[in-house]
Amino acid sequence: MISIWLLLLVTKVWEQRKLLSNIESIIDYRGKTPKKLGLSWNGEREYPALSAVNVENGKINLSKTEHFGDAYLFSKWMKKALKLGQVILTTEAPVGNVAQIKEKKHYILSQRVIAFETDKNLLDDFLYFLLQRNNSTLLRYSTGGTAKGISQKSLKQVKINLTPNISEQKQISQLLNVVKNLITLYERKTRLLGKVRTFLTQRLFSNSSKVSLYFDNKNWSEHKISEFLTERNEKVVPNSSIPLVSFTVEKGVTPKSKRYNREFLVKDDNKKYKITKKDDIVYNPANLKFGAIARNKFGNAAFSPIYVTFITKLNPAFTEFLVRRKNFINLALKYQEGTVYERMAVKSKDFLNLKIYLPNSSRDINHIAQILQSLDTLVSLNKNKVSLITLIKKELLNTMFI
Repeated sequence: MISIWLLLLVTKVWEQRKLLSNIESIIDYRGKTPKKLGLSWNGEREYPALSAVNVENGKINLSKTEHFGDAYLFSKWMKKALKLGQVILTTEAPVGNVAQIKEKKHYILSQRVIAFETDKNLLDDFLYFLLQRNNSTLLRYSTGGTAKGISQKSLKQVKINLTPNISEQKQISQLLNVVKNLITLYERKTRLLGKVRTFLTQRLFSNSSKVSLYFDNKNWSEHKISEFLTERNEKVVPNSSIPLVSFTVEKGVTPKSKRYNREFLVKDDNKKYKITKKDDIVYNPANLKFGAIARNKFGNAAFSPIYVTFITKLNPAFTEFLVRRKNFINLALKYQEGTVYERMAVKSKDFLNLKIYLPNSSRDINHIAQILQSLDTLVSLNKNKVSLITLIKKELLNTMFI
Protein backbone atom coordinates (compact mmCIF):
# COMPACT_ATOMS: atom_id res chain seq x y z
CA MET A 1 0.00 0.00 0.00
CA ILE A 2 1.22 3.51 -0.77
CA SER A 3 2.58 5.24 2.32
CA ILE A 4 0.34 8.06 3.57
CA TRP A 5 3.39 9.97 4.74
CA LEU A 6 5.05 9.58 1.32
CA LEU A 7 1.95 11.05 -0.28
CA LEU A 8 2.05 13.98 2.09
CA LEU A 9 5.74 14.57 1.35
CA VAL A 10 5.33 14.59 -2.44
CA THR A 11 2.36 16.99 -2.32
CA LYS A 12 2.91 19.84 -4.72
CA VAL A 13 1.23 23.22 -4.52
CA TRP A 14 -2.53 22.94 -4.44
CA GLU A 15 -4.64 25.59 -6.11
CA GLN A 16 -8.03 27.06 -5.39
CA ARG A 17 -10.18 26.77 -8.49
CA LYS A 18 -13.79 26.83 -9.44
CA LEU A 19 -15.24 23.34 -9.27
CA LEU A 20 -16.20 23.36 -12.93
CA SER A 21 -12.85 24.65 -14.23
CA ASN A 22 -11.83 21.14 -15.29
CA ILE A 23 -15.31 19.95 -16.27
CA GLU A 24 -15.84 19.81 -20.03
CA SER A 25 -19.58 19.32 -19.76
CA ILE A 26 -22.40 18.39 -17.40
CA ILE A 27 -24.91 15.77 -18.44
CA ASP A 28 -28.16 17.03 -16.98
CA TYR A 29 -31.58 15.68 -17.96
CA ARG A 30 -33.52 16.99 -14.98
CA GLY A 31 -37.07 17.82 -15.98
CA LYS A 32 -37.09 15.32 -18.83
CA THR A 33 -39.86 12.70 -18.61
CA PRO A 34 -41.03 9.86 -20.85
CA LYS A 35 -44.33 11.69 -21.29
CA LYS A 36 -42.56 14.69 -22.82
CA LEU A 37 -40.99 12.30 -25.33
CA GLY A 38 -44.35 10.71 -26.10
CA LEU A 39 -43.21 7.48 -24.42
CA SER A 40 -43.58 5.70 -21.07
CA TRP A 41 -41.61 3.65 -18.56
CA ASN A 42 -41.71 -0.14 -18.80
CA GLY A 43 -40.14 -3.11 -17.05
CA GLU A 44 -36.94 -3.80 -19.01
CA ARG A 45 -34.36 -3.96 -16.22
CA GLU A 46 -31.45 -3.48 -18.64
CA TYR A 47 -32.31 0.23 -18.75
CA PRO A 48 -32.60 1.49 -15.13
CA ALA A 49 -33.54 5.13 -14.53
CA LEU A 50 -31.03 6.67 -12.13
CA SER A 51 -32.38 9.27 -9.72
CA ALA A 52 -31.18 10.72 -6.42
CA VAL A 53 -32.69 7.80 -4.48
CA ASN A 54 -30.19 5.44 -6.14
CA VAL A 55 -27.11 7.35 -4.95
CA GLU A 56 -26.11 6.60 -1.35
CA ASN A 57 -22.98 5.83 0.64
CA GLY A 58 -20.77 6.59 -2.35
CA LYS A 59 -22.42 3.92 -4.50
CA ILE A 60 -25.30 3.27 -6.88
CA ASN A 61 -28.04 1.22 -5.25
CA LEU A 62 -30.16 -0.28 -8.02
CA SER A 63 -32.47 -2.01 -5.53
CA LYS A 64 -34.20 1.35 -5.09
CA THR A 65 -34.80 1.89 -8.81
CA GLU A 66 -38.37 3.05 -9.39
CA HIS A 67 -38.48 3.09 -13.21
CA PHE A 68 -37.01 1.22 -16.16
CA GLY A 69 -36.92 2.07 -19.84
CA ASP A 70 -36.17 0.23 -23.06
CA ALA A 71 -33.69 0.61 -25.94
CA TYR A 72 -35.88 3.11 -27.79
CA LEU A 73 -36.49 5.31 -24.71
CA PHE A 74 -32.77 5.16 -23.93
CA SER A 75 -31.82 6.32 -27.45
CA LYS A 76 -34.27 9.22 -27.30
CA TRP A 77 -33.33 10.26 -23.76
CA MET A 78 -29.57 9.73 -23.42
CA LYS A 79 -27.87 11.81 -26.11
CA LYS A 80 -24.65 11.03 -24.22
CA ALA A 81 -24.40 7.59 -22.62
CA LEU A 82 -22.70 7.36 -19.23
CA LYS A 83 -19.20 5.85 -19.23
CA LEU A 84 -17.34 3.63 -16.78
CA GLY A 85 -15.74 5.69 -14.03
CA GLN A 86 -17.91 8.73 -14.67
CA VAL A 87 -18.94 10.67 -11.56
CA ILE A 88 -22.58 11.43 -10.77
CA LEU A 89 -23.88 13.89 -8.18
CA THR A 90 -27.27 14.36 -6.55
CA THR A 91 -28.51 17.94 -6.82
CA GLU A 92 -31.60 17.78 -4.62
CA ALA A 93 -33.08 15.75 -1.76
CA PRO A 94 -30.29 15.24 -0.87
CA VAL A 95 -27.62 17.57 -2.22
CA GLY A 96 -24.09 16.25 -2.66
CA ASN A 97 -24.29 12.45 -2.67
CA VAL A 98 -21.66 11.09 -5.05
CA ALA A 99 -21.16 7.83 -6.92
CA GLN A 100 -19.24 6.45 -9.90
CA ILE A 101 -20.41 4.35 -12.81
CA LYS A 102 -18.85 0.95 -12.09
CA GLU A 103 -20.92 -1.34 -14.32
CA LYS A 104 -21.58 -1.41 -18.04
CA LYS A 105 -25.30 -0.68 -17.97
CA HIS A 106 -27.62 1.46 -20.05
CA TYR A 107 -28.35 3.98 -17.32
CA ILE A 108 -31.03 6.58 -17.98
CA LEU A 109 -30.03 9.72 -16.08
CA SER A 110 -33.25 10.86 -14.47
CA GLN A 111 -34.40 13.21 -11.69
CA ARG A 112 -32.21 15.18 -9.24
CA VAL A 113 -28.90 13.75 -10.46
CA ILE A 114 -26.25 14.93 -12.96
CA ALA A 115 -23.02 13.50 -14.43
CA PHE A 116 -19.67 15.17 -15.11
CA GLU A 117 -17.36 14.86 -18.11
CA THR A 118 -13.85 15.83 -17.00
CA ASP A 119 -10.99 17.21 -19.11
CA LYS A 120 -7.50 15.68 -19.34
CA ASN A 121 -6.32 17.56 -16.21
CA LEU A 122 -8.79 15.96 -13.80
CA LEU A 123 -9.14 12.24 -13.12
CA ASP A 124 -12.64 10.85 -12.57
CA ASP A 125 -11.47 8.94 -9.48
CA PHE A 126 -9.96 12.09 -8.00
CA LEU A 127 -13.13 14.09 -8.72
CA TYR A 128 -15.17 11.42 -6.92
CA PHE A 129 -13.17 11.78 -3.70
CA LEU A 130 -12.85 15.55 -4.14
CA LEU A 131 -16.65 15.90 -4.16
CA GLN A 132 -17.00 13.63 -1.14
CA ARG A 133 -14.50 15.81 0.73
CA ASN A 134 -16.34 19.01 -0.28
CA ASN A 135 -19.88 17.87 0.48
CA SER A 136 -20.34 20.65 3.07
CA THR A 137 -19.17 23.23 0.51
CA LEU A 138 -21.85 22.09 -1.93
CA LEU A 139 -24.47 22.36 0.80
CA ARG A 140 -23.48 25.99 1.43
CA TYR A 141 -24.31 26.82 -2.17
CA SER A 142 -27.67 25.03 -2.10
CA THR A 143 -30.96 26.89 -1.84
CA GLY A 144 -34.54 26.09 -0.86
CA GLY A 145 -36.54 25.29 2.23
CA THR A 146 -37.27 21.71 3.24
CA ALA A 147 -35.87 20.18 0.04
CA LYS A 148 -32.63 22.00 -0.70
CA GLY A 149 -31.18 21.92 -4.20
CA ILE A 150 -28.18 23.20 -6.13
CA SER A 151 -28.41 24.56 -9.67
CA GLN A 152 -25.78 24.57 -12.41
CA LYS A 153 -25.57 28.34 -11.93
CA SER A 154 -24.63 27.80 -8.27
CA LEU A 155 -22.19 25.01 -9.15
CA LYS A 156 -20.30 27.50 -11.31
CA GLN A 157 -19.63 29.57 -8.18
CA VAL A 158 -18.30 26.71 -6.04
CA LYS A 159 -14.57 26.93 -5.31
CA ILE A 160 -12.44 24.04 -4.14
CA ASN A 161 -8.75 23.25 -3.56
CA LEU A 162 -7.13 20.66 -5.81
CA THR A 163 -3.76 19.56 -7.08
CA PRO A 164 -3.11 20.14 -10.79
CA ASN A 165 -0.55 17.32 -10.69
CA ILE A 166 -2.06 14.24 -12.39
CA SER A 167 0.48 11.92 -10.80
CA GLU A 168 -0.51 13.11 -7.35
CA GLN A 169 -4.21 12.83 -8.21
CA LYS A 170 -3.57 9.23 -9.23
CA GLN A 171 -1.64 8.34 -6.05
CA ILE A 172 -4.29 9.83 -3.79
CA SER A 173 -7.09 8.12 -5.71
CA GLN A 174 -5.32 4.75 -5.60
CA LEU A 175 -4.92 4.86 -1.84
CA LEU A 176 -8.49 5.98 -1.22
CA ASN A 177 -9.80 3.32 -3.60
CA VAL A 178 -7.97 0.65 -1.57
CA VAL A 179 -9.72 1.92 1.57
CA LYS A 180 -13.07 2.18 -0.23
CA ASN A 181 -12.75 -1.38 -1.56
CA LEU A 182 -11.98 -2.65 1.95
CA ILE A 183 -15.20 -1.05 3.20
CA THR A 184 -17.14 -2.69 0.36
CA LEU A 185 -15.52 -6.06 1.12
CA TYR A 186 -16.46 -6.03 4.80
CA GLU A 187 -19.97 -4.73 4.04
CA ARG A 188 -20.43 -7.65 1.65
CA LYS A 189 -19.09 -10.13 4.23
CA THR A 190 -21.49 -8.70 6.83
CA ARG A 191 -24.47 -9.16 4.49
CA LEU A 192 -23.46 -12.72 3.59
CA LEU A 193 -22.96 -13.67 7.24
CA GLY A 194 -26.40 -12.20 7.98
CA LYS A 195 -27.92 -14.42 5.29
CA VAL A 196 -26.12 -17.47 6.67
CA ARG A 197 -27.41 -16.62 10.15
CA THR A 198 -30.99 -16.27 8.87
CA PHE A 199 -30.76 -19.61 7.04
CA LEU A 200 -29.32 -21.42 10.03
CA THR A 201 -31.85 -19.88 12.42
CA GLN A 202 -34.68 -21.16 10.23
CA ARG A 203 -33.06 -24.58 9.95
CA LEU A 204 -31.86 -25.01 13.52
CA PHE A 205 -35.20 -24.03 15.03
CA SER A 206 -37.12 -26.39 12.78
CA ASN A 207 -38.42 -29.60 14.25
CA SER A 208 -38.27 -31.27 10.84
CA SER A 209 -36.01 -34.15 9.87
CA LYS A 210 -33.59 -31.65 8.30
CA VAL A 211 -32.33 -30.88 11.80
CA SER A 212 -30.67 -34.28 11.86
CA LEU A 213 -28.11 -32.86 9.42
CA TYR A 214 -26.70 -30.95 12.42
CA PHE A 215 -27.59 -32.98 15.51
CA ASP A 216 -27.64 -36.61 16.62
CA ASN A 217 -30.77 -36.11 18.66
CA LYS A 218 -33.77 -35.95 16.31
CA ASN A 219 -36.38 -35.70 19.04
CA TRP A 220 -38.18 -32.41 19.42
CA SER A 221 -41.33 -31.91 21.46
CA GLU A 222 -43.95 -29.23 21.96
CA HIS A 223 -43.70 -26.98 25.00
CA LYS A 224 -45.53 -23.99 26.44
CA ILE A 225 -43.43 -20.88 26.84
CA SER A 226 -44.45 -20.84 30.52
CA GLU A 227 -42.47 -24.07 31.03
CA PHE A 228 -39.19 -22.18 30.71
CA LEU A 229 -40.08 -18.48 31.13
CA THR A 230 -41.31 -16.89 34.37
CA GLU A 231 -42.38 -13.26 34.62
CA ARG A 232 -40.35 -11.10 36.98
CA ASN A 233 -42.49 -8.55 38.87
CA GLU A 234 -40.11 -7.08 41.44
CA LYS A 235 -39.98 -3.31 41.81
CA VAL A 236 -37.37 -0.95 43.23
CA VAL A 237 -36.43 2.71 43.49
CA PRO A 238 -33.53 3.19 41.02
CA ASN A 239 -30.10 3.67 42.58
CA SER A 240 -26.41 3.54 41.64
CA SER A 241 -26.35 -0.28 41.46
CA ILE A 242 -29.74 -0.55 39.73
CA PRO A 243 -29.88 2.40 37.31
CA LEU A 244 -32.93 3.54 35.37
CA VAL A 245 -32.71 2.41 31.72
CA SER A 246 -34.66 2.41 28.47
CA PHE A 247 -35.72 -0.49 26.28
CA THR A 248 -35.61 0.15 22.52
CA VAL A 249 -36.04 -1.86 19.33
CA GLU A 250 -32.55 -0.89 18.16
CA LYS A 251 -30.50 -1.42 21.34
CA GLY A 252 -32.62 -3.49 23.73
CA VAL A 253 -31.94 -2.63 27.38
CA THR A 254 -29.81 0.51 27.18
CA PRO A 255 -28.86 3.53 29.32
CA LYS A 256 -31.28 6.44 29.25
CA SER A 257 -30.61 8.92 26.44
CA LYS A 258 -31.89 12.48 26.18
CA ARG A 259 -34.49 11.25 23.69
CA TYR A 260 -36.03 8.82 26.20
CA ASN A 261 -35.25 10.58 29.47
CA ARG A 262 -38.48 12.13 30.72
CA GLU A 263 -37.87 11.50 34.40
CA PHE A 264 -37.76 15.23 35.09
CA LEU A 265 -41.56 15.02 34.73
CA VAL A 266 -41.75 12.61 37.66
CA LYS A 267 -42.40 14.48 40.92
CA ASP A 268 -42.04 11.47 43.27
CA ASP A 269 -38.37 10.72 44.04
CA ASN A 270 -39.39 7.40 45.59
CA LYS A 271 -41.24 6.09 42.57
CA LYS A 272 -40.60 2.38 42.02
CA TYR A 273 -39.77 0.79 38.67
CA LYS A 274 -39.70 -2.78 37.46
CA ILE A 275 -36.42 -4.68 37.91
CA THR A 276 -34.78 -6.54 35.05
CA LYS A 277 -31.65 -8.65 35.48
CA LYS A 278 -28.88 -9.78 33.17
CA ASP A 279 -30.02 -12.46 30.70
CA ASP A 280 -33.71 -11.79 31.31
CA ILE A 281 -35.88 -11.84 28.17
CA VAL A 282 -37.55 -8.45 27.81
CA TYR A 283 -40.31 -7.30 25.48
CA ASN A 284 -42.57 -4.32 24.94
CA PRO A 285 -46.16 -5.60 24.59
CA ALA A 286 -47.20 -2.69 22.35
CA ASN A 287 -44.07 -2.73 20.18
CA LEU A 288 -43.54 -6.45 19.72
CA LYS A 289 -44.81 -5.98 16.16
CA PHE A 290 -41.74 -3.80 15.54
CA GLY A 291 -39.34 -6.37 16.99
CA ALA A 292 -39.11 -5.00 20.56
CA ILE A 293 -37.93 -8.20 22.22
CA ALA A 294 -34.37 -9.00 23.33
CA ARG A 295 -32.14 -10.47 26.00
CA ASN A 296 -30.96 -8.08 28.72
CA LYS A 297 -27.21 -7.82 28.10
CA PHE A 298 -26.89 -4.64 30.15
CA GLY A 299 -27.20 -6.10 33.65
CA ASN A 300 -29.32 -5.32 36.70
CA ALA A 301 -31.48 -2.27 36.00
CA ALA A 302 -34.91 -0.71 36.44
CA PHE A 303 -37.32 0.44 33.78
CA SER A 304 -40.93 1.37 33.11
CA PRO A 305 -43.57 -1.15 34.29
CA ILE A 306 -45.01 -1.16 30.75
CA TYR A 307 -42.22 -3.59 29.80
CA VAL A 308 -42.33 -7.30 30.55
CA THR A 309 -39.22 -9.12 31.75
CA PHE A 310 -38.88 -12.92 32.04
CA ILE A 311 -36.47 -15.21 33.88
CA THR A 312 -35.44 -18.07 31.58
CA LYS A 313 -34.61 -21.64 32.63
CA LEU A 314 -32.97 -22.40 29.27
CA ASN A 315 -29.72 -21.17 27.82
CA PRO A 316 -30.36 -17.37 27.67
CA ALA A 317 -28.75 -16.95 24.25
CA PHE A 318 -30.82 -19.84 22.85
CA THR A 319 -33.98 -18.31 24.31
CA GLU A 320 -33.21 -14.96 22.71
CA PHE A 321 -32.65 -16.51 19.28
CA LEU A 322 -35.88 -18.46 19.73
CA VAL A 323 -38.14 -15.50 20.55
CA ARG A 324 -36.57 -13.00 18.13
CA ARG A 325 -37.38 -15.10 15.06
CA LYS A 326 -39.94 -13.59 12.69
CA ASN A 327 -41.96 -16.80 12.80
CA PHE A 328 -42.23 -16.62 16.57
CA ILE A 329 -43.12 -12.91 16.65
CA ASN A 330 -45.80 -13.48 13.99
CA LEU A 331 -47.20 -16.32 16.10
CA ALA A 332 -47.35 -14.06 19.16
CA LEU A 333 -49.00 -11.23 17.22
CA LYS A 334 -52.04 -13.41 16.59
CA TYR A 335 -52.91 -12.72 20.22
CA GLN A 336 -52.44 -8.96 20.30
CA GLU A 337 -55.43 -6.98 21.56
CA GLY A 338 -56.59 -3.40 21.16
CA THR A 339 -58.61 -1.19 18.84
CA VAL A 340 -55.89 1.30 17.81
CA TYR A 341 -53.01 -0.29 15.86
CA GLU A 342 -50.28 1.67 17.67
CA ARG A 343 -51.59 0.47 21.04
CA MET A 344 -52.36 -3.14 20.15
CA ALA A 345 -50.41 -5.30 22.57
CA VAL A 346 -49.58 -8.92 23.37
CA LYS A 347 -50.29 -9.52 27.06
CA SER A 348 -47.77 -11.54 29.05
CA LYS A 349 -50.32 -14.24 29.93
CA ASP A 350 -51.00 -14.84 26.23
CA PHE A 351 -47.27 -14.77 25.49
CA LEU A 352 -46.63 -17.46 28.11
CA ASN A 353 -49.40 -19.66 26.68
CA LEU A 354 -47.75 -19.86 23.25
CA LYS A 355 -46.61 -23.32 22.18
CA ILE A 356 -43.39 -24.07 20.34
CA TYR A 357 -41.15 -27.02 19.51
CA LEU A 358 -37.82 -27.44 21.32
CA PRO A 359 -35.02 -30.01 21.24
CA ASN A 360 -35.28 -32.44 24.11
CA SER A 361 -31.52 -32.43 24.54
CA SER A 362 -29.87 -29.60 26.53
CA ARG A 363 -26.72 -30.45 24.57
CA ASP A 364 -28.47 -29.53 21.32
CA ILE A 365 -29.91 -26.36 22.86
CA ASN A 366 -26.44 -25.22 23.93
CA HIS A 367 -24.96 -26.23 20.58
CA ILE A 368 -27.53 -24.16 18.66
CA ALA A 369 -26.82 -21.16 20.88
CA GLN A 370 -23.08 -21.56 20.38
CA ILE A 371 -23.38 -21.70 16.57
CA LEU A 372 -25.59 -18.62 16.34
CA GLN A 373 -23.55 -16.67 18.89
CA SER A 374 -20.42 -17.35 16.85
CA LEU A 375 -22.13 -15.97 13.76
CA ASP A 376 -23.34 -12.91 15.67
CA THR A 377 -19.78 -12.30 16.84
CA LEU A 378 -18.51 -12.50 13.25
CA VAL A 379 -21.20 -10.07 12.08
CA SER A 380 -20.31 -7.63 14.87
CA LEU A 381 -16.59 -7.88 14.09
CA ASN A 382 -17.20 -7.09 10.43
CA LYS A 383 -19.51 -4.19 11.29
CA ASN A 384 -16.81 -2.80 13.58
CA LYS A 385 -14.25 -3.11 10.79
CA VAL A 386 -16.56 -1.19 8.45
CA SER A 387 -16.95 1.56 11.05
CA LEU A 388 -13.21 1.74 11.71
CA ILE A 389 -12.18 1.81 8.04
CA THR A 390 -14.88 4.41 7.32
CA LEU A 391 -13.32 6.61 10.00
CA ILE A 392 -9.89 6.07 8.43
CA LYS A 393 -11.28 7.08 5.04
CA LYS A 394 -12.83 10.21 6.53
CA GLU A 395 -9.53 11.16 8.16
CA LEU A 396 -7.65 10.55 4.90
CA LEU A 397 -10.10 12.78 3.02
CA ASN A 398 -9.57 15.53 5.58
CA THR A 399 -5.77 15.10 5.60
CA MET A 400 -5.05 14.61 1.90
CA PHE A 401 -7.40 17.23 0.51
CA ILE A 402 -6.09 20.59 1.65
